[in-house]
Amino acid sequence: MKKNIIAMAVAAAVAAPAAAIADTTLYGKIHASYDVWGGDTAENSDYSLASNSSRIGVKGKEAISDNLALIYQWETGIDFGGNGDGIGDKVRNTFVGFTGGWGTVIAGRHDTPMKRVSRKYDLFGDTVGDSRAILRGGANSQSVGFDERMNNVVAYMTPNMGGFDATIAYISNWSGDAASNTSTNGSPDTKNGTPVGSINNEFDAFSARAGYEMGGFMIDAAYEIHNAQTTTVGLTDDESAYRIGAGYKMGGFKVVGLWQSISDFGFDDGNDVDFYGMGAAYSFGKSTIKGQYYVADDADIGDFSRDSAADLWAVGYDYKMSKQTNVYAAYGSMTSENGSYELAKGTGHGERAAFTGEDSNAFSVGVVHKF
Repeated sequence: MKKNIIAMAVAAAVAAPAAAIADTTLYGKIHASYDVWGGDTAENSDYSLASNSSRIGVKGKEAISDNLALIYQWETGIDFGGNGDGIGDKVRNTFVGFTGGWGTVIAGRHDTPMKRVSRKYDLFGDTVGDSRAILRGGANSQSVGFDERMNNVVAYMTPNMGGFDATIAYISNWSGDAASNTSTNGSPDTKNGTPVGSINNEFDAFSARAGYEMGGFMIDAAYEIHNAQTTTVGLTDDESAYRIGAGYKMGGFKVVGLWQSISDFGFDDGNDVDFYGMGAAYSFGKSTIKGQYYVADDADIGDFSRDSAADLWAVGYDYKMSKQTNVYAAYGSMTSENGSYELAKGTGHGERAAFTGEDSNAFSVGVVHKF
């Protein structure tokens, strides 16, 4: 009898935590590729195994009332490329919040609404043809970046209302990300490497997007502004950008396009740059063929123009092995007038030589598995 009581107690102790986490889900994505890189010179060629935004996470939801639920998520990067980082190499979207029929509010680390637009319309996301290699703006080291995942985010997302939805976000201190952001090597005004005034929310940001989808047609628009405290001559107190994406799907055919304009890029007064691109894909059976082309115009400084243009094109083939597993082959090529743009820079693609010339290219084969 005592043995039965002890067994029941042990079973209850094991079952209680299981019930407590019944609404918690473990999920992840494995994206590994082998990339062959080339550039203007032989010194820029390289071969490497890469882990491209591979991740693992835990997310959950607890119903509090009929129209209110607590939500949470923790997500971190995983290295499947053999670079030794292993699990936990980079904190990804991690937050806590509430949701209901009125919408969703979250607080934590998260992609900006502006970033969500480019990710939606990029046919080569996280591969060697990723459009962020151009949209992040190349060489300007003072830019916060407009395709970023930020700390200190508070965001509100509307419910879907007949195909329309919107998101607004406030970032109280982007300077805390300055050392880790791909496109940021500093800030407009620093003292001993620390952004001046960062503790007083003088390096804040605002990002917003709105979108509509109906009958195969989709369109999104976004605006983002980064504020900064600066006393440096020639720099301004903010940089901002607009972004518009649109697409149409019919049968197995899909076409997308995106336009972006940055004002005072890198907090450089009058430094305005436009970007635009389009892509198309056709799916048949388990196969998809696709291509896309993006352009960065020369930067305009008042009445002057800098030779900083670049163009990116990519072609690829995807094969759906199962509901959760895809394999692919992709080729990307970047031409940059002054070498400031690098193919797939900042997208997680393994070890490779720095491109000091004007051109870079890569061929990649990879596998993507979601669980």
